[in-house]
Amino acid sequence: MRATSGRHTRRRLAWGWISQSLFFVLPWLDWDGRRLLLPILALFVLLMWASARVGRLFCGYLCAHTVYADLLLWIERRIEGERGARMRLDAAPPSLRRHGRKIAKHGAWLLLSLANGFTMVAWFMPVRALPALLWHGAPAPWAGLLAYAALTYMNGGLLRHRVCRHFCPLGPMQNALIGGRTLVVSYDHQRGEPRGLRNAKRGAAVLAQGACLDCTLCIQVCPSGSDIRNGLRSDCIGCGACIDACDRVMRQRGEAEGLIRYAPRIKVR
Repeated sequence: MRATSGRHTRRRLAWGWISQSLFFVLPWLDWDGRRLLLPILALFVLLMWASARVGRLFCGYLCAHTVYADLLLWIERRIEGERGARMRLDAAPPSLRRHGRKIAKHGAWLLLSLANGFTMVAWFMPVRALPALLWHGAPAPWAGLLAYAALTYMNGGLLRHRVCRHFCPLGPMQNALIGGRTLVVSYDHQRGEPRGLRNAKRGAAVLAQGACLDCTLCIQVCPSGSDIRNGLRSDCIGCGACIDACDRVMRQRGEAEGLIRYAPRIKVR
């Protein structure tokens, strides 16, 4: 997946860091002698209301799978480089540098996965007693820790957003709740079509061209590989990565942003 930048990407990453900070910190906090995380569960009601107003807010910004995929991809970029560098590294012959970076990446993935597994178990049992239970080999905590660590590593690191496309049932369920006022990622067909490259070699044909350059960057940055120009699909997680990519192209050409934007849209494919 190609990296992108922009206000929606920054917002998504910020919410990811906030949600994971809460995930790791809340099990350690108490409120009036009770675990603080229990009152926090009431926030899920607010989340359901927000999803009805702004579509797949949860999937694009707060879903644990989306956040883990972004975090593990962030680790991969820091160790192996951006998309082009990673492709060259994968195609390179075996070497100490190649194997060293692969081992470092997977080692960092495993450490994060184990930390996630520990914290998930801590949500369901006293966190301060958990290290001792693990040290003495208690089977239930170890089973939960390793199971969630394996899910983090496999889903976030290896499968990534294939899970959103092929396995997760939340997408079709949430899309079924989309109403006339729900904000979803939308492509402006009237402004963008007919799509195609615009350059001097095309002559008069450029005059009839829409704003979309058919650069396919919106597809390249999409976690699930969807083409938003063909209409909203059930595997779109509403993350706004395609919006940032398209807005960047429009700015470079001196044109108005918003060819792809959050807007009310009912039709789902």
